Amino acid sequence: MSLNTITKKNNQSRDLKYLNKDFSGFRENLIEYAKTYFPKTHSDFNESSPGMMFIEMASYLGDVLSYYIDDSLKESMMLYAEDRDNVINLAQYLGYKSKVTTPALVKVAVYQLVPSIGSGINNGPDSRYYLRVKEGMSLESTTTGTLFRSTELLDFSVPNEREITIHETGTNGEPTLYLIKKYVNAISATLKTSEHIFGSPEQYSKINLSDTDIVQIYDVRDENGNKWYEVPYLAQEMIFIDYPVTEETDLDLLPYKDTVPNVLKLLKTSRRFVTQVNADNTTTLVFGGGNSDSSDETIIPNFKNVGLGLQSSIDKLGASFDPANFLKTRSYGQAPSHTTLTISYLTGGGISSNVSKGEVTRIRQIEFDEDSISLTASQLAIYKEMKNSVAVENEEPATGGRGTETVEEIRQNALANFASQNRAVTNKDYQIRVLSMPPKYGGVAKVFCAPYGKEDSRSFAINLYVLGYDSNNDLTTLNRAIKENVKTYLSEFRMLTDGVNIIDGFVINFGVDFEIRVYGGYNNREVLVKCIDQLTEYFNIDNWSFNMPINISEIELLISGVEGVASVPKFEIVNKSLGKYSRHSYNITEATRGKMVYPSLDPSIFECKFPNTDIKGRVVK
Repeated sequence: MSLNTITKKNNQSRDLKYLNKDFSGFRENLIEYAKTYFPKTHSDFNESSPGMMFIEMASYLGDVLSYYIDDSLKESMMLYAEDRDNVINLAQYLGYKSKVTTPALVKVAVYQLVPSIGSGINNGPDSRYYLRVKEGMSLESTTTGTLFRSTELLDFSVPNEREITIHETGTNGEPTLYLIKKYVNAISATLKTSEHIFGSPEQYSKINLSDTDIVQIYDVRDENGNKWYEVPYLAQEMIFIDYPVTEETDLDLLPYKDTVPNVLKLLKTSRRFVTQVNADNTTTLVFGGGNSDSSDETIIPNFKNVGLGLQSSIDKLGASFDPANFLKTRSYGQAPSHTTLTISYLTGGGISSNVSKGEVTRIRQIEFDEDSISLTASQLAIYKEMKNSVAVENEEPATGGRGTETVEEIRQNALANFASQNRAVTNKDYQIRVLSMPPKYGGVAKVFCAPYGKEDSRSFAINLYVLGYDSNNDLTTLNRAIKENVKTYLSEFRMLTDGVNIIDGFVINFGVDFEIRVYGGYNNREVLVKCIDQLTEYFNIDNWSFNMPINISEIELLISGVEGVASVPKFEIVNKSLGKYSRHSYNITEATRGKMVYPSLDPSIFECKFPNTDIKGRVVK
């Protein structure tokens, strides 16, 4: 007999109600229950009686238990969870890893001087003095002190995107020094290291990194120099690796070095780990469960040779194995043991890392991949001067930096990520995939996907309109480096026949001019300030997206709800363009229908860029 049947039999003579959810409901029903079934035992229901004390204590307990049961159920569902820790854990369960920070990305111009060689039409830069700057060159903004780090090798001998100008001429008018310029991508990040000692192997051991602005795990190596690889999940044993094309590594591909400097390969490895983002924005590394000190064949059968041994060998056909042993093999990676892991990771990013044009001009640290064996002593002195001549400057602003994702952003991105199953088919799939791009490739603040050529529904091309944030959290166009990363990143998810065009979105800047009437007895200035604060919050750019209209009726209702406001006789949206605003002018009057201001047919977004000065209000009588 089930417990539910026993409960029903015991309560057949009792009229019990199971719909109570709060203190007053429990209290009223307990009083009614006592009056119905215990009329002679207790009849004093005065607020000060001892019996009422116990009834109210039981009601209090029921109310608390009811609250926590409801809250536990709510926090277990992604759609309704509010606690950040729960939302992050549910997002990881759905396969989405939240971003704690996003670095700014910028293309930096790097200059070096090179002496000339030859004369007349044969005069040109001496290729022996072309420098090779290693990845990880540390740069600094002269105004904000933000540190940047180059993400690739810079080889001045490669002609791609190389500009050569005359820097100095001799008495005969021939060039003696050339100025060479090339570009390198950099992100707003700093390299940090941490060491962790491991003894006996432990299943799924963890390392907690206390930094709250980790962009990515750069490198993990043990004391023997073995590299550990980050994977999306521990069951993934095949990983992509890239290595530079050199004469030693791949002679066949050497002729293509200028256009393809790195080659992508597949590697099967048990040395792998996954990363988890915690509610306090710290990062945890989780390793596998396999024991590197013993073979997997000691705990599970080897399906390649079981039962195929010689007559004198051990036959395991009749042996029994615990199915749980499969979780202890290297199928989910191996656990580090009797070694010290050195973890290198990048920290930085945030809104403040979006620096303006011309600010990144200071070199903090630089290393060269030198090849100066064939140079003489005098040539080595010139080579040293060339190394000292290196200078940098960002010719465009650094964009893409932003802070940690909000709870709502994590929720929506996780739900979309789970629905898309790592593929991009619909417009929403492309938008979510761009917003989910790893932080080290730059951050996209706003994105809108539209089919290319609305007149031709058979077109397989799509247009992606994108925008980012600058250092003031204002919308701005993305630089070429981020767009290239978006293009490369989407190639892993888009349909084979889909073409993607990445286009700058259109920004429509506007101001607000309104008037209010205030009830008597209220301070006019205080009421006006409250109205402006409400509008500032309403027009916060985080609340706006592409093709979102301005509902004037909704805004007037919002202002009317401010305490002290009697009416809103005037509310007007005014276009702002040119100068410090967007270069796109927009006819607000023609775009207004009724009390709705519609955006352009071209994907655009409304932005109140300077709310402190562009939101103007007055109190009228």
